[in-house]
Amino acid sequence: MKILNDNTPTSELTQVKVGDSISNGIGTFGEVEDIKFEDGDGFWEFTFSLIGGGFIQVRKTRTTC
Repeated sequence: MKILNDNTPTSELTQVKVGDSISNGIGTFGEVEDIKFEDGDGFWEFTFSLIGGGFIQVRKTRTTC
């Protein structure tokens, strides 16, 4: 089971696939049903929907020059 949170490197977040078992490390866990990605102003947001309900959301701040 992969633990995902704001400290997880972006490269690891992009490798998560539907069917993977994930957790946020604080009580939410399950099998990934769907993955949504949002490219916002200065951030990337990953939302992993879980089978049976629930989701894990991770927001990463983009470094810009």
